[in-house]
Amino acid sequence: MYRIFTATVALILVIISTSYGQATRSILRNNQDTVTTQNIYRDIANYISRVNPHPDSLIAASNRLISLTDNTALKTAIAGYLFNTFSTSPVMGQESVAIYIAKRYFLSGELEWHGQGGEAILRLYTEFNENSLIGMKAPELNLQTTNGDKIALNSLKANYTVIYFFDNNCGVCKAKLPDIKKVTEFRSYLGIEVYAVYTGQDSLSLLQFLSEEFPDDSAAGNVKWHFVYDKEGISGFHKLYNVLSTPQLFLLDRDKKIIGRNLDPLALDKVLESDEQRINNLYNESENFIPAYLSIFNLKDTSQFKEAFDPLFQRVTRNNYDTYNAIFYHLFEYLFNEDDPAMKDAAVYVAEKYIIPYSGLWRDPDYPQNIVADKVLVIKNNRIGSIIPDVTLYTTKGRGKKIRKMLSGHTLLYFFNPDCAVCTPFTNELKDNFKYFRKKGLRIIAIYAGSYDYELLNYINEVKPPWKILRPKDYNYLDLYNNFEVGQVPQTYLLDKKGRIIAKRIFTVQLKEMLK
Repeated sequence: MYRIFTATVALILVIISTSYGQATRSILRNNQDTVTTQNIYRDIANYISRVNPHPDSLIAASNRLISLTDNTALKTAIAGYLFNTFSTSPVMGQESVAIYIAKRYFLSGELEWHGQGGEAILRLYTEFNENSLIGMKAPELNLQTTNGDKIALNSLKANYTVIYFFDNNCGVCKAKLPDIKKVTEFRSYLGIEVYAVYTGQDSLSLLQFLSEEFPDDSAAGNVKWHFVYDKEGISGFHKLYNVLSTPQLFLLDRDKKIIGRNLDPLALDKVLESDEQRINNLYNESENFIPAYLSIFNLKDTSQFKEAFDPLFQRVTRNNYDTYNAIFYHLFEYLFNEDDPAMKDAAVYVAEKYIIPYSGLWRDPDYPQNIVADKVLVIKNNRIGSIIPDVTLYTTKGRGKKIRKMLSGHTLLYFFNPDCAVCTPFTNELKDNFKYFRKKGLRIIAIYAGSYDYELLNYINEVKPPWKILRPKDYNYLDLYNNFEVGQVPQTYLLDKKGRIIAKRIFTVQLKEMLK
């Protein structure tokens, strides 16, 4: 019964797009004050084509056009033409302009609707579209799975949610499904889940569909699909999402705001691509913004931390979470990679107050929960006065050595890479002064920060360094990054006999001064 009703509604809504033009032409022909209908419509179309296509701009332009005359018949004709234009526009989002015109001018009673079927038809169009327009929060659905559990749309935590309305007897649904799978799988790195709503109420038919189209978990690839249906027929999804035919595709962002509606697979891919580019642009702009912004403050004065970061946090989280992600990612990384201890302290402040407590605001929750938290630990463990992390490093023959068991009265840890241009002259200076440093009780331990055994062996054969050389396990240089501040080499640590850090990034001249 409901399918018959929705099919009838679909037919009625088609009538709206064709009948009003005929009615307004008749009105204009009978209006002695106007020029020809064709000229008016041509002028309106030309004017609209030059307006910013954003719905807000089109609404303002429509209001201006309708207000140009005091003639009620002409107002009605213009409003009807504009409604027809935007309700049938192929441009996604312009249906919201049609809804505005319908409510503002016709359903309010200000103007009389002359389209075939009367005002009831216009009201029906409005009611079936007004709840799922671009920019709106998607109406909540809490539908049942075939095993009896319920899944709420708002419970999904994906960066993007595709709502896919389908029917097992719909040939177009089956034809387009492979393309939907292909698009979502190709873009799966963005964090996509699919809320697939079967529009029927027969669970056996849904199970049959799943057995054919999703015979096992691998059929969905890296994307999680949630198949649900309205067993009791009480959710009202047809009206909430204008599901008058299937398939219907909507795309939601992570806040469940609608960013795509009435999509086909190609359009779905384009919207995802466009939103990804928008986010990339945010990160590029933020990378340039951060150094300029920080130059305003003296971050050596810790009392300025709150002044520098609090207003920024409040503003970007209020405006857009993606902007917050981009700005605070670059803010933390910039401060973390600075050599200045004051900048490192600022990085810890930013991480602990504005990033780690807000993991729910991040597209990638692993970044605040693990990456940032680990980097904060690196900063704290590598401050002047801290005891060096007691990691195990390895000789070229694979023998493990604990750093703290190798310490002398003073020890210099020298992190290097053979292809580092600055490392070469520093290595030569160390060799030239090696005997002097040894007499002063300084032990030098060089730590290879590269990834290739042959590179290290060639370096040893060519340079013949007189000090001990160690490397990370399996030549995995990331082990060093997880424990030491070695984002740039050469890096040096001067340690006392207990492994306490006396100084960092010091070179030959400073070493001589400190060891006098």
